[in-house]
Amino acid sequence: NRGTPIVSTPATRDLAVRMAEDTLRVSESEGYPAPFPKAAIGELLRQHRSLVPGRSAFHGGFEFNIRNAGHIPGAGMFHFPELGFLFTGDIHTVDTGLTRAAQPLKCRTLAIESTYSGREHPEREEVVDDLLSAIDAIVSRGGRVILPAFGLGRSQELLMLLAGQGYEVWLDGMGRDIARILQKHPGALRNVGGLNHALKQTRFVRHWRMREQALRGDVIVTTAGMLSGGPVMHYMQELRHDEKSALFLTGFQVPGTNGHQLLETGRMRMERDSESPAFRVDCEVAQFSLSGHAGHAQLLEFIRACDPERVILYHGDDRQPLADDLDCEVILPEEGVPIQLSSSS
Repeated sequence: NRGTPIVSTPATRDLAVRMAEDTLRVSESEGYPAPFPKAAIGELLRQHRSLVPGRSAFHGGFEFNIRNAGHIPGAGMFHFPELGFLFTGDIHTVDTGLTRAAQPLKCRTLAIESTYSGREHPEREEVVDDLLSAIDAIVSRGGRVILPAFGLGRSQELLMLLAGQGYEVWLDGMGRDIARILQKHPGALRNVGGLNHALKQTRFVRHWRMREQALRGDVIVTTAGMLSGGPVMHYMQELRHDEKSALFLTGFQVPGTNGHQLLETGRMRMERDSESPAFRVDCEVAQFSLSGHAGHAQLLEFIRACDPERVILYHGDDRQPLADDLDCEVILPEEGVPIQLSSSS
């Protein structure tokens, strides 16, 4: 709504503007209607208020502050001390090279995501070791590795994992611009020095002609993470029949997406259009779970450490498994149904 205050960390503000600009660019280049006018970006900035994590602000008579959420750089949880209310947004409770883990906070009412209700993640260190071993095997046999990745967070984390491994690593897509923004917000990162070091070792695809050079390297980190478009399509056109090479997915693949289809059928579309034909992929394909969300057990541990009287579960396909494991009052909100909070609740 126009005039509604928008509050976030400074990093989120800058990242949101860049991603909004990219959304408009892609919609224009792909020929589909823009989801919002360009003027909306300026309006966002006019309505925006930055809040550094740990500092307090006031709105509507209530004090609030932002705490690190660990999901991606800049992500924050909102805490309202007088209400005893903590709203997590997406959270991750494990340190990564790029982000710090979210820390629990005592509260009376906790609103928390439930994306991985009923599902667990493998140990992250084991996943990283398996991924690096798989990359080494491909490069050792003369192949090239494509790592489709989300432009925000995952691309930069992968570069940090690959730094010092001795590979010729290329970065294509929006991940480069995002990395430059993150360098301006060291407080949003767990290890800005590690990111700076990784970027110095990375070669950047600055225009489409450089993609042929990238194909002569070892590893290409590129958008889009679910194979929904972007430079990854070009690289797969070139390498999909190369049995020495590989495509390793590191993010969740939503059912119905190109990446999910590839995992299920061994075939993928080479164009953004969902109606375009799918082609056989002969290169090695595997998935390594480097999720930015807390798993079921991690959510439980976080909730119990917050010691709330009631929990509001949202953002989950199946919230019931998590609800069943909680010993406090649980609310499963429905769209359009208000929930009453008060300073005495």
